Amino acid sequence: MARSLAALLLLAWALAQGLTPREVQVLERLVAEALPRDPAYLRALADLEAARSSLGLLGALSAEAGASLSGDYGQVSPSYRLSVSLNLAELFRDKGPALRALEAQAEDAARAVRLRVAEAFFRWLAAREAARAAADGVEAREAELKAVQARARVGGATPAEVLAAAERLSQARLALYRANLDLALALEGLARAVGLPLEALRALLRPLEEGGGTPGAPPPSGRP
Repeated sequence: MARSLAALLLLAWALAQGLTPREVQVLERLVAEALPRDPAYLRALADLEAARSSLGLLGALSAEAGASLSGDYGQVSPSYRLSVSLNLAELFRDKGPALRALEAQAEDAARAVRLRVAEAFFRWLAAREAARAAADGVEAREAELKAVQARARVGGATPAEVLAAAERLSQARLALYRANLDLALALEGLARAVGLPLEALRALLRPLEEGGGTPGAPPPSGRP
């Protein structure tokens, strides 16, 4: 029940951030992959399960076993003892507050994982969009340079205009290089947040591909 509620809250929050339904699905999958790989969350779950298993009669029982040797005139005979006791104070002690505290601790750990993965995922989305915008800028500057060169061949543009257009293209290509570097770093950060190797992460991100290409790695044309 708690996990279902957490998933619904994550869905509502992600949609509020402007994510598409497909992006929300990918984010939920990333969180599901990250939770069983997070040490703090696993420790909190283990503590909670241990506390739950100690509730009731079994948690109040304690057993003691021992063995001793006794005998006369060198004759040794073994004797054994086993005692079981019931701690009534432990049986009737209210463990509700402690259990609720452990449940809150587990939920806090899960929330920290969800937040960490969501932040890394948003950074990756932003870096991807920035790289795509930079690729569009390169295409626009290439078209501009070709147009200026064509005008220059018929005397419609000066050499200075051609050089200026070439400089703008060079700056656009530099911006694309930086954007692709930021995208690669964002992808590595997302992989660390989820706890997956890059190839496994790319497989999870594949549903978000548009027009082919691998998320986080631009195709030969330079477009992410």
